[in-house]
Amino acid sequence: MNESAIYEFGSKVYCSDADCGELLQFVVEPDVPRLIDLVVCSVFDGAARLVAPDMARVLPYGILLGCDKSAFDHLPATPVRGAGHPAVMRAVPDAQTRIRRGDHVQALDGDAGRVLGLVVRTEDEAITHVLLAAGHIWHRKHVAVPVDYVAGLGFAGLDVLLTKDHVADFAL
Repeated sequence: MNESAIYEFGSKVYCSDADCGELLQFVVEPDVPRLIDLVVCSVFDGAARLVAPDMARVLPYGILLGCDKSAFDHLPATPVRGAGHPAVMRAVPDAQTRIRRGDHVQALDGDAGRVLGLVVRTEDEAITHVLLAAGHIWHRKHVAVPVDYVAGLGFAGLDVLLTKDHVADFAL
């Protein structure tokens, strides 16, 4: 079975018994590329909790976690600017990279757009596509660029091995 999950920044995240928060960031292993954790900003204490993708299920109205609020509160947290600081903290290893809403995407001939989310194969958490808002602000398109065209995930954003016109060919 080859199912995919579409994770979009800003999606509401729900525990089995309560609203938990909002999808804030992704932690990825760039060499594979594979999704390691979802970073969820808690509505209760503002902490950025690390949620394993196998605990999450994408639904039409948001992301449902396979735990209750009490278990969510005990998940490790990670430092994020503007988030609260709970007792259990876990730093993201250097070998892993965070992808944030609005990260720049650089094409071969200039700025190609901003990151909106990821498409992930659920069986092995492999990233298959990167969702972008591409083009000029008056002619903005949502596109899904296959991860095979992503040259690198880094501090400054993503680099793709395409021109801006070719990025637009992947419009949704």
